[in-house]
Amino acid sequence: MRKLRPRLTYANVASSLALFLAVSGGTAIAAATIGTKDIKNRAVTSSKIANGAVTGAKVRNGSLTAADFREGSLPAGPQGPQGPAGSQGPPGPAGAAISGVVSPAGTLVYGKGVTAVSVAGSGVYTVSFNQNVSQCPAVATVGGYQLGGSTASGSDGGTVSLQPGGNNNAVAATQITFVTRALNGVNTPLPFHFAVFC
Repeated sequence: MRKLRPRLTYANVASSLALFLAVSGGTAIAAATIGTKDIKNRAVTSSKIANGAVTGAKVRNGSLTAADFREGSLPAGPQGPQGPAGSQGPPGPAGAAISGVVSPAGTLVYGKGVTAVSVAGSGVYTVSFNQNVSQCPAVATVGGYQLGGSTASGSDGGTVSLQPGGNNNAVAATQITFVTRALNGVNTPLPFHFAVFC
């Protein structure tokens, strides 16, 4: 021991202590003393984070949006009837390509895909379209309508039937004839709505 004392200098003791700490887990002591204030912004990159290190529990709720995920990485949710906000049901059928509302006088009140309406008799209306509708399902119902927020024409009921074609055989494929009747079955001019699905 007497021979060793003269050789114990500050440098020898410091280097020996550093070696001891490094071998015995000194890195754990150093890591425990590094806080969030010691890390610069953007210093920790994705390549420095181990796979699986960031879990859902470590992400603040509501902090991620769809833009934060790679396309196709999120599982599709169940589809069903429209539910509370956030859920989405299956898409509905495509809207009618042709539709309209006709007044008792035979005027097209509003609509799309209609080129003309003519009155062929009491409660008989031939509607012409901008395309062939001979193979297109169509529906119609008696009903009033509004113009400018006020009821312009009302109806106490009645029926409407329809058949393909009109008075002009040359353009019959682009026409549908609608017949409106009162509840007693007599042809009567009534307002009606229609839709054609092509």
